[in-house]
Amino acid sequence: MARSNSVFVCSNCGNEFPRWSGQCPSCDAWNTLEESEIYGVEQSLSSSTGNRKALKARTLSQIDLKNSRRISSGFSEFDRVLGGTGTGTGKGVGAEFGFLEGEVVLISGDPGIGKSTLLLQVLASLAEAGHKCLYASAEESEGQIAVRAKRIFGDLVKDKNFRILSTFDVDSIIDILKKDPVKFLVVDSIQTVSTQDARGISGGISQVKASAVKLVNFAKMNNISLLLIGHITKEGNIAGPKTLEHLVDAVFQIEGDERNDFRLVRSLKNRFGTTNEVGILSLGEKGMEDVRDAGKYFTSDEDSEGVARSAILEGNRVLVVEIQALTNTTVFTQPKRVAQGISASKLQVICAILQKHAKVKLYDKDVYVNVAGGLNIKDPAVDLAVALAIASSVKSKKIKASSAVLGELSLTGKIGPVSRAESRVRELKRLGYSRVLDSSKASSIAVLINQMR
Repeated sequence: MARSNSVFVCSNCGNEFPRWSGQCPSCDAWNTLEESEIYGVEQSLSSSTGNRKALKARTLSQIDLKNSRRISSGFSEFDRVLGGTGTGTGKGVGAEFGFLEGEVVLISGDPGIGKSTLLLQVLASLAEAGHKCLYASAEESEGQIAVRAKRIFGDLVKDKNFRILSTFDVDSIIDILKKDPVKFLVVDSIQTVSTQDARGISGGISQVKASAVKLVNFAKMNNISLLLIGHITKEGNIAGPKTLEHLVDAVFQIEGDERNDFRLVRSLKNRFGTTNEVGILSLGEKGMEDVRDAGKYFTSDEDSEGVARSAILEGNRVLVVEIQALTNTTVFTQPKRVAQGISASKLQVICAILQKHAKVKLYDKDVYVNVAGGLNIKDPAVDLAVALAIASSVKSKKIKASSAVLGELSLTGKIGPVSRAESRVRELKRLGYSRVLDSSKASSIAVLINQMR
């Protein structure tokens, strides 16, 4: 009789240990080890040995590359993140960007961010292109999915290539695919399905790992492009074992703000493309749409006090953003420094530079800084824009909407150059910005502040 083994799996790093401890020996996280049972070890080993196929190693020249063709998702921005070669996006099989046949993609994001909506539209586009698709959901019934589809497409998708299945059983999904193969499969979500090969409830470490392994192996063996939807924790990490991210070919995260309809699709891992690509989509009543020009989402065209524009790099693309600052005389002993979209520590440093080197009095003023559109920026190229926005608010001087600011500030008050400056300036010029202030126009922040007087 097969015996039952018990191991303890770290929910943070996914490593397994024979006994429980308060701290994970691998990643040093506390209280992350959870017990997981592995059932039928001897039976699984003997059965796999008996069914083992004869393998043969091949040279690179013997490998058929016909399955390396790209297939467009129907969204040029999503195709950009999937990766590819060339300078544009084609349609259907042979597209320059898009899915590789047999690719496994994990897509995560906050609840309601648009994961299911995006993949429903992707499958509909692929089905219209002639690819057989299956959308398997354990979170919604077939009727609920049909209602969503009718809202997005105006009418139910009648293409015979697009089918919907409501189940939480991975084994049932695979049985159906064995009888009626498809080219694309969406599982919504990996944390809500389960398999008989593992014990525990759906969402548990053992079930997530076993379900993912079974789906990924079946997809690879049958050349099915698999898209897994994943939940995230309150800390922003993908729920489940870290092994889940190692199993798949690509990990994408959809980011956005509930106050705005734009969505960023960011690549966290991609075996078949770059990890520094970002796609921009817009979520509305009719689902997701490509955003051709993102400038209108992040900037305004009015001259305002405390507002400066800058250009940041998100992956390989340049985005123009608007930095907003507000200063007010404080009623507290220690003035406030509040930042949204940039780190609070960066704001503290910039305020110190302004007061020390540009003689901008901030010791009696609360300073509030916000990045329009809900973006979170780590690019140091916005340092100068933040500083000028704060100075503009203090001095009640407007910065022209046709001007943009690029520069990294040093602790000595000097303005440093930014990476890929030519690309940033080119994009700013294309969008109509007639003046770009950077290290070539002034050597220090004090010089620019004096020009505002």
